[in-house]
Amino acid sequence: MQKKTYNTEEEFFLQGVNVEKVFAFLDRTDYFFLYNIKKCTETSELSDGVYLSELADFMNLPMPQISTTVKRLQEKGYVSWKTDMKQERTFIMLTNSAIELMRRQKRHMVEAYEKIETNIRREDLETTLLTLSRIRELITDMPPAAKRE
Repeated sequence: MQKKTYNTEEEFFLQGVNVEKVFAFLDRTDYFFLYNIKKCTETSELSDGVYLSELADFMNLPMPQISTTVKRLQEKGYVSWKTDMKQERTFIMLTNSAIELMRRQKRHMVEAYEKIETNIRREDLETTLLTLSRIRELITDMPPAAKRE
């Protein structure tokens, strides 16, 4: 029988990998959405932004969740709304502030990853990444938990 690495299942999820420390300039969730807005913009029919419907399709998320998150990002000054006069539709684009914060955040993540690569043997790192990938798959396959009312 294998020895548990953590004393409880809770410790595994709470203390296993503290990726939040890597996110020094932006909240992880904000960075995730901003990153996807940037990636979606690269394939958008627009040259400098993205329609919410495109972003919802790109991220495979329902439109209400996209709308709520984009509104929160707008309140933080990370995205702005524009109007496409030809299509008579609104779209979003990243603000200069968001672009700069993402640049700084990416640099910080690269430095953190380089530290990992420098201090962990390649074989161990590959095994860890494969294991984390498998854990992610298993959790993704779980039915959604009932939300608190």
